[in-house]
Parts: sequence; structure tokens; C-alpha cells
Amino acid sequence: MVLFNSINIVIYQLLPPSQTNDFYSFLLSLFYFLIFIMFFVSMLFPGLQLSLFTTFSLRRIGDKITILDELDLKSKKTLAEQLKKFGADGEKLSEHVRELTEFFEISPVDRDPAGILNRLEYILDLTRYRFRSLLKLYAPKVDENALSTLEDTASIAQVIHLINRIAKHYYNMAKKFKNYYIAQQVEFILPFLIDMAKNYFRALPATTLEVPIGDGIGPMVIARMYKEFGVNETKELGNEMVVGEAEFQNRKLLLMKASGPAGRVGKPGAAVKQLVKSLEGKVNLIVTIDAALKLEGEETGEIAQGVGAAIGDPGPEKYKIEESALEYRIPLVAIIIKQGFNDAISPMIKTIADKVDDVVNRVKNLVLETVPEGGIALIVGIGNTLGIGNAS
Repeated sequence: MVLFNSINIVIYQLLPPSQTNDFYSFLLSLFYFLIFIMFFVSMLFPGLQLSLFTTFSLRRIGDKITILDELDLKSKKTLAEQLKKFGADGEKLSEHVRELTEFFEISPVDRDPAGILNRLEYILDLTRYRFRSLLKLYAPKVDENALSTLEDTASIAQVIHLINRIAKHYYNMAKKFKNYYIAQQVEFILPFLIDMAKNYFRALPATTLEVPIGDGIGPMVIARMYKEFGVNETKELGNEMVVGEAEFQNRKLLLMKASGPAGRVGKPGAAVKQLVKSLEGKVNLIVTIDAALKLEGEETGEIAQGVGAAIGDPGPEKYKIEESALEYRIPLVAIIIKQGFNDAISPMIKTIADKVDDVVNRVKNLVLETVPEGGIALIVGIGNTLGIGNAS
């Protein structure tokens, strides 16, 4: 508005009133003439306007794709440094990184659902076994604890690389066929993909330095209970899970988590099934504690309680917990700590860490309400136990 007024003042100063009116009439006529020309051209060449829009859209997408390229390159560099730290061959480093980031799994057929969970579990176990075998091959000096953390680093680099590949695939498709509608879909979804890649990239320092992440709130609650109840020893259950015993007002607590402080999630479903079976079902309560994605507008760190198994696995582990509870008719209670996706995979923020004591108090109240004196409660902290040790 200020610029328009300034132009008016200049025109009035330079031209007499009559010529000023003529000048405005000329501008108006020129404006209508340009609109007519644009309309005429669009009628003669209907694809020209769409082609221009496609070109501009592809140019904007290309600029944003460079952000994903940079994140992909940096994550691969971090993985390469970790491999080199554990004795990887420097000459074949780029080849090893490429093979790890291109690693994939194929889900089992689901058209015949009978036995699909067993097949899915087999594929997941085989995938992890093969992936860890490659890491041991490429980093011969890595020990078992460091291997789990290196596995997390490689997995993050793998996901970022996959996001970059998917975005580039549809970008190149739109570019190849000069398709405006594909380009628009890519442009709409690209900010979400970039945000996801950035969140994964922020998790890399946690894996390399063994810092607890938001998803570790469940194991952290168990570790706090170890300390509060004076649990000095834990028992290995296999499946990368440990359990400690504690007494609370004439009730036995079995406190289970993945074995730390390396980055592990273990197989809590298999461990729960094994433990419940060894006790012949004489368990009065199973409580699962896990991080859960919050909805937009909800507070980070908000605690909620419900019924069921709070575990975000593809299915096999959750099924085993439910199956154990059903077989022996054990109450199955879930406690979740709400957080955003970026909080779950990034170093744990204070807002989430401060909720540990609140969750511990909720567990105590649940035990007192549900478990009779002399009874047993199984408390399971679900999540990545990166940077969270066991009782010593």
C-alpha cells in the first residue's frame, strides 16, 4: 500500500492531471489485453499452463529432495564411522554401508491367515539374525553389547535411506512422465517425509552414545523399581530379557525388562509366556508399561491406563502375552506414557523422564487393588532399554 501511494505521488508530480488519467487508462487497457492474450494462449495450448505448473512444482520438490539427500549422507557417514570403530575394512566401507542400508525383509503371505503369526515371527527372527551376522562380519571387533547398539545405528541409517529412496522414486516418476498430479502428491507428502527423516536422524546421537530415548520409558520404570525395592540381582530369561524379584506389602513383584544398557527391546512376549508357564499360571496380575504415540493436542508425558497388552510389535509378542493371560485368566492391564514420534526415537526429554515416579505409584496402587496378599504381580517394561542398565 505504501509503495502504491508512492507511485501515485510520482505520477502526479511528473504528469498533468489530463495526462495522468490517460496514463491510468493505458495501464488498464494493457492489463485487459494481457489477460486476453493469456486466455487466448491457454485455449490454443491447453497443456501449456499445466506444463508450467508441473515444472515449477518439480523445481520446488527438487530443492526439498536435497534435504533428504543430506540426511541420508550424514546417517551413512555415522554408520561408517561406527563400523570403522569396530574394525571394519576401510577399503570396503562404502560397500558395507550400502549393503546394510539396502537390506530388506519380505512379509509372509497373508491370504491364508492360518499360522501367519508363526511365519511372521520366523521372518522377523531370521531378518534380525542375518542383519546382525552382517554387522559381525563387517565389524569383527564388536562385542555382544556394542552389537545391539550398532544394530540400532544401522537400522536408523537404513530407514532414512528408505525414506529418501521412496521420495526420489515418485519425484522421478513425475519428472519422467511430466505428470502434474503425481508431482502435487509428492509435494504434499514431502514435508512429512522430511520431518520423519529428521526425527530419525536426531536419534543417531542416542545410539552412538547409549543415551536413553523416549521409547525407553517402560524399562526406565522397571529400573527405578529395582532401585526402590533394592533389587540387586536379575535373572536372565533368554530372548534378551531379564527379571528381578521384589516384595511389596506381602506381595511378590516380578519386574521384567530387556537386558541393558545396550539398545535392545528383547522378546517380552516369549519371556512372559515362559515365566507364566513356569509358575503354572499362579500370577494374579500382568501389567505392561510402554510409550504410546500421542494425538495432536495431547500433552507429552500424559499417562493413561487401560486393558490389554501395551506393546507395539508386529504381532507375535503381543499375541503371546494375550495368550498367556487368556490361558490362565490373568488380568491384563496396560499403562501408556504418551509422546510424539520424534520424542519416542530421540534422546529422552525431561518431561517424559519426570513421569517415571508417577508410573511407579500407579503400578503400586494397581498391585494393592488387584493382587491379594501372598499373590504375584508381573510388571513388564516394554521398549528400547538403550542406556538403561540392569540391577547390580
